[in-house]
Amino acid sequence: MGTRTAPPRTQRFRWAAKEAACGLAVTTAVAGMLSACGAVSPMTSTEKSPGKVPTVTAISTPTSLLPSYCGVQDTTIPGAAAALASGQLNVPNLSQVEQAWLQMYATMVPACSEITPNPLQVETRNLTNGELSDAALASWVQLDSSHWALWEWAGQHGQYDFMRFLLPGGSDAIAFIEAGGKVVDDSPACEYPTKVFAVDVSASDMSDFTGASVTTAGVAYALAWKGPCTTTWTSATGQVVHQYTINAGQEYLELEVTETESAPALGQYLLTQASIDPGTNAAAAALLQESGV
Repeated sequence: MGTRTAPPRTQRFRWAAKEAACGLAVTTAVAGMLSACGAVSPMTSTEKSPGKVPTVTAISTPTSLLPSYCGVQDTTIPGAAAALASGQLNVPNLSQVEQAWLQMYATMVPACSEITPNPLQVETRNLTNGELSDAALASWVQLDSSHWALWEWAGQHGQYDFMRFLLPGGSDAIAFIEAGGKVVDDSPACEYPTKVFAVDVSASDMSDFTGASVTTAGVAYALAWKGPCTTTWTSATGQVVHQYTINAGQEYLELEVTETESAPALGQYLLTQASIDPGTNAAAAALLQESGV
């Protein structure tokens, strides 16, 4: 879940740009969150549709997916905070590595150890009827694990502008971190999914999921995080504001629509167009159920 939002994606707490109930579009709500808007509990894996006949692959992602644009320890980029505050990203006398991170709105160069993915073993299923190759699905899973390592690092070091770089639509978690809070997962089970199923999405559903930023048919990813794990939101004053738990035997489900981009410091990375909780969108819930995730 990394900084994803509650149960697993607690630090993220994403939503799409399109407006809907409670003033949001497609939210990544989690158990106990947004109670005023009707919070949803994590879905369990019982009584799910078998869906299409899948290709099942159990894979482990590489230990590191990033180029060598990192250091022995976290290092502040000189002048970066002032540059971001002024909207000017041209700071003189920066190294190539520092400039690369500043161009992604980061004020620090991360320690390599902090952005090296440490995912759990992942079960994958390709249910796209040839729309996506198995190799492309495996590549996406690797990029996803790298994304969550980056997200976790950013959330722990106040890198909210970098988080917006990864998630342009913004989120409650980003605003919380910008206000000085921290979102901490107690284990990799909250940070990384254990299932990734690729599914076909129609043009109309894709438009709905992404607030019309994508209007053609394509592929989305049904994800599941497996408990037990807990994510804690702590304010700048040290007060625990939220604490979200996925119990043993429970799973938290989410549907993701992404694009693959590239940047010098990251190589390829995932930019998220939509991250959808099944309790907020009937079409997404149907796709998740059909997938059998």
